[in-house]
Amino acid sequence: MTFFRTRLLLAGELITAFGVGLTQPYAVVLLHDVRGLSLAFATGIWALGPVTTLAGNALAGPLIDRRGGRFVMTCGLALVAAGALVLAYGPGLVSAVAGVMLGGLGWSFSMPALGTRLAILVPEEQRSRVFTLQYVIFNVGMALGAALGGVAFSQARPETATGRTLLPLLWAVAAATCGVTIVLSMLAGRQMAPVAEDREHGGYRRALSDRGLLRILGAAALLATIGYGVYNAAPAVMALAADDPAALGWAGVANSVAVVAFSPVALRLSARIPARTALLGTAALWALGWAVCIPTVLGAGLSTRAALTVASVLIGFGELLLAGALPTLINGMAPDELRGRYNALSNLALTAGTAAGPLLTSAAVARGGATDILLYVSVACAVLASLLLTRTGSRRPKSDRMQACAP
Repeated sequence: MTFFRTRLLLAGELITAFGVGLTQPYAVVLLHDVRGLSLAFATGIWALGPVTTLAGNALAGPLIDRRGGRFVMTCGLALVAAGALVLAYGPGLVSAVAGVMLGGLGWSFSMPALGTRLAILVPEEQRSRVFTLQYVIFNVGMALGAALGGVAFSQARPETATGRTLLPLLWAVAAATCGVTIVLSMLAGRQMAPVAEDREHGGYRRALSDRGLLRILGAAALLATIGYGVYNAAPAVMALAADDPAALGWAGVANSVAVVAFSPVALRLSARIPARTALLGTAALWALGWAVCIPTVLGAGLSTRAALTVASVLIGFGELLLAGALPTLINGMAPDELRGRYNALSNLALTAGTAAGPLLTSAAVARGGATDILLYVSVACAVLASLLLTRTGSRRPKSDRMQACAP
């Protein structure tokens, strides 16, 4: 039964990812060409998503611990579906803002809720493999959705009357995928960790008194900064500086191929190496990826296209290792009654790092194109993350130690 419920949740992840891929790459086109909003607004509005997600993560943790992952995941997916419909069909600027914020809030609920449910369902020794598989499944779903979305946008041009009528339907389909996933989520049962009656929850204060957790969260934020945030922004800066925009296409393809090609290797490694070692591997791969680019921006070494391709492959492999290792580490040290908060804090750290990366890149550009400094900082962040990970021993709060020693 546990295996069946896990498969239901992973099937829902595939379906939801299909909806994300179907719409996310084309959201700016929808807002600008279909809904008629200015390009500056259509691009800048997406900064609201991470802000909403940060706030939502803090709220999701206590809700998961009190009401269970199924309830919070259902609420989150319902918010995502509502956001997609508002974004596609709502009138004016306010509805566009509301759609983005609803989506961000929904993901901040559903992601830690799913992680908590999988951690409860899956035995500890299998968690890393399942979380890695979850990441692979999500990427496959995204790729399938993006391919179909690309076909739709090529056949029904957004500037035509047919396109303005048909293309918003993609967001309706994405909302429907959330509905299907809600049904699968409900069928997967209610995962609720057993909690002793004499055990005090303590909330986020107790979770944040775990020094081992703080080190992992710090490492996760640093890694997300360079592997997600900087990677989302720096390649474009490098490609434009080299007058080679096509390098971005090569980098994107290389990253996607790496995730698919290395997934069997990552799945095998997840069963053979500790999660901490896998995270150290991520730090090493991402440091090497950006180190390869340093000679390029200084006018030596590989061409921009080749450097970004190599970096994208290394970053893709690192993504696979992190996807399985981080939630495994987090859930391995999480007390049952705080598991939702631990997963929410993990998602918050990743979101904060992802948001910080473009800001660092923007600061480097503002300093006259100091891309080399940005890359040096990225390598330094990977080294600092490695230092934090070498000291990940969880130091339980005093209240936990006293209860463990009690007769």
